[in-house]
Amino acid sequence: MKIESEKVQLQGFQLSPQGDGGTLTVLETRKSFRLSSLQYSYLDVLRNSGSIEGLVKFFLGQGWLVSFRELYGLLQFLVSEGLLVNPSFREYFNKAEAQEIKYQNSAFDKKIQHGTKVLPRDLPFFRSLEPQLANYLLQKAERFQVPAQMRLTQSGMMDRDLYIILQGQAAIYRVLDARRRQMVSVLGSGSIFGERGFLLNQPRSADVITTLPSEVLRIQHLPEFDQLIKSEKAQSLQHRFWVLQALQSSPFFKDLPTDSLDSLIFTGRLCQAPAHQMLFQEGQPGNTCYILIQGNVVISQRGRNINVLGQGSAFGEISLLMSGGQRTATVTTQQNSVLLEIHQNDFYRVLSQNLLLAKEIETLAAERLANDAKRNR
Repeated sequence: MKIESEKVQLQGFQLSPQGDGGTLTVLETRKSFRLSSLQYSYLDVLRNSGSIEGLVKFFLGQGWLVSFRELYGLLQFLVSEGLLVNPSFREYFNKAEAQEIKYQNSAFDKKIQHGTKVLPRDLPFFRSLEPQLANYLLQKAERFQVPAQMRLTQSGMMDRDLYIILQGQAAIYRVLDARRRQMVSVLGSGSIFGERGFLLNQPRSADVITTLPSEVLRIQHLPEFDQLIKSEKAQSLQHRFWVLQALQSSPFFKDLPTDSLDSLIFTGRLCQAPAHQMLFQEGQPGNTCYILIQGNVVISQRGRNINVLGQGSAFGEISLLMSGGQRTATVTTQQNSVLLEIHQNDFYRVLSQNLLLAKEIETLAAERLANDAKRNR
């Protein structure tokens, strides 16, 4: 059982309110400890709610967000003082202290950041498949070197192979007419494209052209693949694939381990928005975050456009960690877009099931707010 859902076992103590916070007195030893107002409230609720998940659920029901850094510190203190006696909690915090656990980029992310080649089996698409099927497809794959300005896929064509950029770069171009095309996004090392045709037998939706000399892996579509993955599962795989690709290229979410990104995928709601639709307006209260899976959005403040965000961008994410916060900008789709919408309450339920993840996300958000404040001085 995960510690977040485990019923806590607390030694006898007494809580006494005092100024901005309170005092904890151990009944057996009569030792007293000063608690902050948040820690005092959390401990009071924890001994009644029985678990970390129960505590988070209680505060969400009251319209309050939990500070996971404060909660983590409280639990660490209770374990060190022998007041929280669950063996699993002691093991959890001992391990954290011994190894100085902190979430780092996955091996996949590190390879991308350093511009080195990635292993196909590290990619989200192949982690979505049964290992036997993934190995079968990789055995049939072909690596080849491609010069810059080489077209890899052509809009409208019905070929069904899947491509991975192991090293290099390519651009996606949406074809407007016989003489014009528009660049939609840039693909770097680790990017996969052609998944619509591969999974769903749909025509190519864009041209993909290398912009740098690249090493590319082509996963040949095999007739038996369609028998192994029914269309409904294929659609689900494609959505999961889109979201993982976007999350792993998001500055806010990219530092999280892949298994935690999976939780966010199933928490969010996939939605589509037509071009020129306002998603939210400056000054409105905000309690949702969006991950841009496909398309572009325009960010504006005081009626002036200040930025354009593309695939993999996250916006509104700070509102997930603030209670009653207002939107600092207006966001409007520039073209037809696919987005993952994550609601604040759902986000906190995911965090309540992973204490260490929650603490690191909160720390990351605090650092980002501090950096934004410095830039705006």
